[in-house]
Amino acid sequence: MTCHIVAIGPFPPPQNGPSSATKGMIVCLSEANSIAVCNIGPPSGKLSLLKQPIRFSRALSACLQLFVDRTHGDRICYLACDGGSGLIYTSLVVLFARLLAYPVYLHHHSFNYIDRPKLLMRSILTLGGRQLRHIFPCDIMRDNFADTYGRRIRSSLISNAALVAPQEERDEPKERTHLVMGMLGNLSREKGLDTFLDLARQARNESLPIKAILAGPAGASERATIDGAVAELGDMLEYRSPLYDNAKAAFYRELDVFVFPTTDSNDAQPLVIFEAKAAGNAVISCDRGCIRKQLDESDLLIPSGGDFIPTALAWLSGMSPGPALERRRKAIQQAYKTRHAKARAAVKALLDFDEA
Repeated sequence: MTCHIVAIGPFPPPQNGPSSATKGMIVCLSEANSIAVCNIGPPSGKLSLLKQPIRFSRALSACLQLFVDRTHGDRICYLACDGGSGLIYTSLVVLFARLLAYPVYLHHHSFNYIDRPKLLMRSILTLGGRQLRHIFPCDIMRDNFADTYGRRIRSSLISNAALVAPQEERDEPKERTHLVMGMLGNLSREKGLDTFLDLARQARNESLPIKAILAGPAGASERATIDGAVAELGDMLEYRSPLYDNAKAAFYRELDVFVFPTTDSNDAQPLVIFEAKAAGNAVISCDRGCIRKQLDESDLLIPSGGDFIPTALAWLSGMSPGPALERRRKAIQQAYKTRHAKARAAVKALLDFDEA
């Protein structure tokens, strides 16, 4: 089914999980549909006083686009759902889209309003009515959402693997005697920065042959913490600036293990985990959101509230660079290619949603 889509949500910049996911989804949907894109995300930079007025203006512009495109026959509104205070703009768009009789596809990327029910989300469900379709990255999120709000919902499951292309196999690896573990993202305590640094410290204390690499933007406080750890650990720890495109792909190819000890309440199905698996990395992460659905037998899932550092160290101590690790990398990449293809097929089937 070919449609005209008014696609509304956050787009880069700034570069983060929600904006990257929205951009990736639009790339997928645009392959067979016409699309009008409306950015209602926060502005980049330090415009704290203007942030909300700018977002409100963007939401009004999105409503205007819905009005302008209302005459298209097979039209839909694709809307990336905000995980925080921006739910007010999400509700405004849903209201306007329904007044114009648009079917609305609401794409969820945050557990924030699932772990803690929000009145604004209840309002969105009421405003959307039967014409509101939900897109979830996994069945855990779908089921928890339905339980939280006590409603039957119309939904589709589309893994975020659809948004991350497989990587080519890396060049013949150089012989080395150490493992390389890394973490990439918006480096904060909620994302597990302190845990990653403590893991590196403990690995050194136990004389494990491991090199640690951090990459991504960090606030002033977090950067001070990173600089202190680099000074303490020396050559064992390396910090790199934010990485994009080819530089980010090269970062993942350099790793053996990707570590993501997140406790962020917004995290649902982080793109960085799929980016790591696309490059053949094994992954160590916490059990929150949809992460358990991203990992498999090649990875380590640590229960929320579990002893992350000793569990991770015990697992890492059983790994060593060499032919077995390279075979494992290739197997992870091959499994990811299959997952990516299945997820892309789910995107293509999305607009054939059963009206019954």
